[in-house]
Amino acid sequence: MTEYKTNVKAIVALILGILSVLCCCVWYAGLIVGIAAVVLGILGYRDDNPRQKDAAIAGIVVGAVGVALAISAAVIAIFFSTRMDPQTAPSSTVMMIRSMF
Repeated sequence: MTEYKTNVKAIVALILGILSVLCCCVWYAGLIVGIAAVVLGILGYRDDNPRQKDAAIAGIVVGAVGVALAISAAVIAIFFSTRMDPQTAPSSTVMMIRSMF
């Protein structure tokens, strides 16, 4: 009988995927954490442990949803910051967006 170890990559991918959905309002954090969740989910899916493949798939899916939400939040933030007059827009938001691109 083969004894399998816990697939840590799959579990961490699932946790990071959930965090990426929760952090989607801070779009750059949600994007980074979501990408990490997708990458770790793929690596966890490729491992030899068949018991943890469902956690890896869930990590990939939830991480991809977190990335999509983060991109949507970024587009919304950029849209609203460019529609504002630069004189009345909060300077930290304008400077943050300009430094990212």
